[in-house]
Amino acid sequence: MENIPSNTQVHGYTLKWVLIIICTLLQSGFIYSQSLSTESKKARKLYEKADKKYQDRDFYGALEYLEESVKEDPSFFEAYIRMGSFYNALGQEDSVYSKFRSYVKIAPDPIASVLEKLAFMAFDRGEYENANQFLNQFLKRVPERAASFEIDLLSRSIDFAVSELASSKDSVEMKLLPEEVNRFRLQYLPSVTIDDASMFYTKRDDVKGDEDIVVSHKKDGMWLPAQSVSSRINTPLNEGACTVSADGRTMIFTSCDGRNSLGSCDLYISKKSGDTWSYPKNLGQPVNSIYWESQPSLSADGKTLYFSSNRRGGFGGRDLWVSENRNGKWSEPRNLGKEINTRKDETTPFIHTNGVSLYFSGNGYPGMGGYDLYLVQKEDTTWSKPQNLGYPINTFRDEVSIVIIGEGSKAYYAKEEQKNFEILDSKIIRIELPERLKSKRASYIIGEIRDAKTNKPLRADVQVVNLSNDQSIYESESDSITGQYYMVLPVGLDLAGYVKKKGYLYSDFHFSTDSNSALQPDTIDIELIPVQEGETLVLKNIYFDVDSYEINNRSTSELENAFQLLKENPNIVVEIAGHTDDTGSKSYNEQLSRFRAKAVYDALISKGVNEKRLTYKGYADSQPIKPNTTEINRQSNRRIEFRVLRTKQ
Repeated sequence: MENIPSNTQVHGYTLKWVLIIICTLLQSGFIYSQSLSTESKKARKLYEKADKKYQDRDFYGALEYLEESVKEDPSFFEAYIRMGSFYNALGQEDSVYSKFRSYVKIAPDPIASVLEKLAFMAFDRGEYENANQFLNQFLKRVPERAASFEIDLLSRSIDFAVSELASSKDSVEMKLLPEEVNRFRLQYLPSVTIDDASMFYTKRDDVKGDEDIVVSHKKDGMWLPAQSVSSRINTPLNEGACTVSADGRTMIFTSCDGRNSLGSCDLYISKKSGDTWSYPKNLGQPVNSIYWESQPSLSADGKTLYFSSNRRGGFGGRDLWVSENRNGKWSEPRNLGKEINTRKDETTPFIHTNGVSLYFSGNGYPGMGGYDLYLVQKEDTTWSKPQNLGYPINTFRDEVSIVIIGEGSKAYYAKEEQKNFEILDSKIIRIELPERLKSKRASYIIGEIRDAKTNKPLRADVQVVNLSNDQSIYESESDSITGQYYMVLPVGLDLAGYVKKKGYLYSDFHFSTDSNSALQPDTIDIELIPVQEGETLVLKNIYFDVDSYEINNRSTSELENAFQLLKENPNIVVEIAGHTDDTGSKSYNEQLSRFRAKAVYDALISKGVNEKRLTYKGYADSQPIKPNTTEINRQSNRRIEFRVLRTKQ
């Protein structure tokens, strides 16, 4: 399995160029000594010896003779082009570039395909002015190629790169992570939890070695030595390219050519309880296919999966796809569309914990070279136009993945060292993002969920709802062993949080932050109360306008959860109690509290609750839960409560 898209170091048409160049040489007579340009007999003789070595498939022997031939006659351009072709066949790109450049300098009429290749090779090295020069020379020879996709993309990429280098004012601080993380020959494709306390990534002990998934945890702000994530996940086969949910308890990873896969590479899922990961399961169809599926990215709650695949129905080689987990089943993957996917490759998606910022790597848009990193923002059901992250994050090398931590201003990605376009090693670095690239941040609540009576850890459902549109934006479960939970809170939204378990009164919260809020992570331990007579639940997300008893639309999720509580406990009888603060007269407050309680009563009846199971009453300001001394306290006293009257009808 690859850590980056295949053939990212060498253009996919390199072999085609070799064949074109050699065929052109044959057709023009360059291969044969009788049509050579040199007047030096010794140079010709050396060239003929090189040809014999070539016919014996002794490329290095042939190259030695060709090197000697150009020493005899430095203007012997056929020898240079032949050396370039041999080095190309040997995969020695730097030598190809050197010899072809020498050829172009002295050849009276350079072959067009060599000029074309040099344009791409110069661009791949960040030599944008040279790339532009070679491209212009090529287009003078073959002007009709200007409109072709590859040439047009190269031209626009050169313009983009030159503009970026000239105009970029970003100063990006890059910091190599400590040796506790970078302890292997290669490490790449990191994935982090929302609290930036655990990093999961792929490692190799050598360039062609086995891939495994490892994890490093933070303790007192310091990274601990990375270890194998689990013997249940890592095998003698290749496992890598993983993603974890915000709480670090759901992992989807890639494994190739094994584990009863459907295609060349498939996606697998494992879940963590306590400190133990489950045995991985193939996600199966429709996510996996007979094709290549890899490089997954999970949404914060683990319910939405983005990945790269070359399956049918796409727009190019590898496209980005998305699938959603609905009632425990993954939906048919949906292509993200031509607004994102091109006729080339889009890979390594990363969806931020805010659920709207999607980063990916691709080579089908104008860029700095190779694979660049891009950002799109989700706008309702569509995506914005891809934005190149620009220089200095993108360079002439391949940038193939990036992970932005929850607070939105820092990122991790792997920086590679290459020679001859071969990866020597890769290290994970942290960068401070420039202001223009910072993600809309997401904060979180962490804590434990326990039984209020026994203090036993509970596995419960955790949900966050956007009150403006009643859309669930985060759904998860607490750990069945420890009771630990996370609740992800994107900044800039009016949010309701719910913690639910059958047989218990649910717990609810309200979070309201604006986009400039410095919402900080918090710890809230939750005690769920068993459904028993006399127990009370405050419905914190029932809303009324001032002096009104008409239920606000923002109350939809709370009403639905109250209805589900009654549905799951069909024998309980509940009093709906209305309360006010001490503003206003007693008679007014009694009437307002009673009308508000009745409005909730009517809403639940309309959902199908038997009226015999409900009563309602207004208590005015007679039962405050806080002193009516501040507006915040008064707001708490204005409330609707569920009180369990009986557990048997």
